[in-house]
Amino acid sequence: MLSTLWARIRKINRLFLWVVVFPTFLAVLYFGIIASPVYISESSFVVYSPNEQVSTSSGLASLLSSFGGSNSTSAAQTISAYVSSWDAMMALNRAYNLKQVYGNDQIDIFDRFGGIFYPYSSFVRLLRYYQNMVDDVLDTSNGISKLTVRAYSAQDAKKINDFLLQKSQDIVNELNTTARHKAVYYAEQDVAKAKRSLRDATLALAAYRNAHKVFSPPAQSSLQLGMVSKLQDQLITQQTELESILAHAPENPQLPVLRSSIQALRGQIEAEKSKVTGDQESLASKDVEFERLTVNQLLAQKILEAAVTSLEQARVTAQKQQLYLETISRPNLPDAPQRPKRIEDILAVFIVSLMVWGVLSILYAGIKEHHER
Repeated sequence: MLSTLWARIRKINRLFLWVVVFPTFLAVLYFGIIASPVYISESSFVVYSPNEQVSTSSGLASLLSSFGGSNSTSAAQTISAYVSSWDAMMALNRAYNLKQVYGNDQIDIFDRFGGIFYPYSSFVRLLRYYQNMVDDVLDTSNGISKLTVRAYSAQDAKKINDFLLQKSQDIVNELNTTARHKAVYYAEQDVAKAKRSLRDATLALAAYRNAHKVFSPPAQSSLQLGMVSKLQDQLITQQTELESILAHAPENPQLPVLRSSIQALRGQIEAEKSKVTGDQESLASKDVEFERLTVNQLLAQKILEAAVTSLEQARVTAQKQQLYLETISRPNLPDAPQRPKRIEDILAVFIVSLMVWGVLSILYAGIKEHHER
């Protein structure tokens, strides 16, 4: 009986050794001695547009909302997508050589890029490793993005975070430039088209004036009719004088002169009238085409004024839709590693091992009892 109990204890102790003691020893060895310290640099920012109105929960985002601005979720999501992208990784690699930052010999062989668990050298694999070390999380409740960078030195973590934050600002600026260009592009095209139309209409009117030697048929007609009116006044005066002389001195030697003058005035009046109305060279015949060209010029001018107004409105609208990235907290320089949590990790391995050992012990005892029956 005692020998059987001792055999069971020895088997249980052996199980305890392999399931609890050995994993805990490996955890102590790794987390206590081998594992490299991981430094975490964090920053936070909000992307907002002054023309949007949304509520935010706290901090600077709430302050921005009180001034009539809010965050722009789509822009923040664009930044988040960029941070984890191939372009971001390659830009960082050109600036800081990520293979050296995450693959140098100072990092433990289990965690470093090119080590036991990451035995790679390609940029494709480096992207996966980089995505595990960098996070940009958007809190949709308040629009605040939190950028977290993990590295094996405090300086590396901070400089990578600084770089990505600046690239985020560059993305916002690029989005603003693209949106502004799209907003005013068609308005600028309309203005350019209206300018060409006004220029063509002005040139056509000037060419007509030069070809027909006319400045403004209505104005010139008014002048001509004014002259005709004056000649008719003179004609009436001379006719009255002629009738008066005929009544009182029919033999007066001035009568031939008056008759000749009256005849000349009548001829001059007809000549002046023919300049206004008459053949194809008259002002009346030129007035229709002149008025058409004048109307075209005025219409082109009005269209240009409307196009310029639309352009200014498009620029104002684009300005109101401008996006801004406001940094809430700058990337910090951690003065102590945050990972691994050595004691907590060792205790976690020990507790899990105990749980597994307990389950296996119960199963083993049940199976043994079943066979003994």
